[in-house]
Amino acid sequence: MGALTVRDLVNFYDAEVVAGDLSLERVKKVAESVSKEHVTPVKLDATDRNGLRKAARGADVVLNTAWYELNIKVMPVAIELGAHYGDLGGFYDFTFEQLKHDKKAKDAGVTCVLGIGSSPGITNICGAAGAKKLDKVDTIDIYCAWGTKAKSDRASMPSYSVRTVLDELTQEPPVVKDGKKMRMPVLSGQTEVWMPEPAGKVVAYYIKHSEPATMADFIGKGTRNVSFRIGFPPTDFATFKTLAQLGFASGKEIDVHGAKVSPKEFITSMYLDALASSRESSEGVDEYDFFRVDVIGEKGGMPAQATYFVKTWNDRKTGLPSGRDTAVPPSVAADWLVKGKIKERGTLPPEACIEPEPFFKELGRRGIMVEHELRSSHRYY
Repeated sequence: MGALTVRDLVNFYDAEVVAGDLSLERVKKVAESVSKEHVTPVKLDATDRNGLRKAARGADVVLNTAWYELNIKVMPVAIELGAHYGDLGGFYDFTFEQLKHDKKAKDAGVTCVLGIGSSPGITNICGAAGAKKLDKVDTIDIYCAWGTKAKSDRASMPSYSVRTVLDELTQEPPVVKDGKKMRMPVLSGQTEVWMPEPAGKVVAYYIKHSEPATMADFIGKGTRNVSFRIGFPPTDFATFKTLAQLGFASGKEIDVHGAKVSPKEFITSMYLDALASSRESSEGVDEYDFFRVDVIGEKGGMPAQATYFVKTWNDRKTGLPSGRDTAVPPSVAADWLVKGKIKERGTLPPEACIEPEPFFKELGRRGIMVEHELRSSHRYY
């Protein structure tokens, strides 16, 4: 995701980027593939506060596309340096820790956008857009589906963060129900939902995600229910469930012939290598990433519903994957922060500080399509 964000910053905004990664060779390849003139590669450990300060000193914006556990390491450094900040989400629990830094961010005159990827990110903004079209909001239901047109038994194509999905399949998903934040059983809330073709009818389950942490509070209008569900492709679902059941979600280190490694770290490394091989052998395969956001409430005293569909396909012309819907929003937010288009200060989710329709137009420039429907009832008496 970070590599795609760097590419977008340079190609669309002519930005000067310092790109950091644990692997200097990996980030050098990014610089070579994008622009050596615009991208400075550095070896960086996000847990190294001094290293972060050195890399980010003088930056207008710090974008963190690393694991969600690192948000609370990187964001305070950005605030300290007086730089705006954005990340891909705090996986619910870390979001609350980040919100505690609101006063520090305001005092520093900066904006920290919490969760500005596809989901959280685009989904939050769709919820805010839908709420604007209604007088009152009762429920916001979010659904995700991804897959490929190709008939294949190859596991995990297209790409998905195995590290995150293993946490999703082993940690209780949060929801907002009747105005209260609560946890639900893992893989509960099973329902069928219609997604754009070729996904069609999808079986979706509650999954732990960041949206329920903020959307009811920041969107308001009486919002009492917020949920997030994923409809996994069958092959991926079987793969991920098996890995979770075998204990690969554990972060506890074990001894393997004298080497200390956690199952989560091991499977992350293995998965990235397998995915690279899978992608090389799947050139030309169409893959998609879809979201649906239902905002249900009232308009003119009658029931109404605003539904948003977000549709992203891989770009055969550029070779960019459907996952760019996660990488593009941080780039747009960074540009808007620098240009003063985001004026609110503090630690804020995207629904609280990003204007929906101009944002959707920016996504459209990259082939990330946002469509909406508004269904309402009218009385003539």
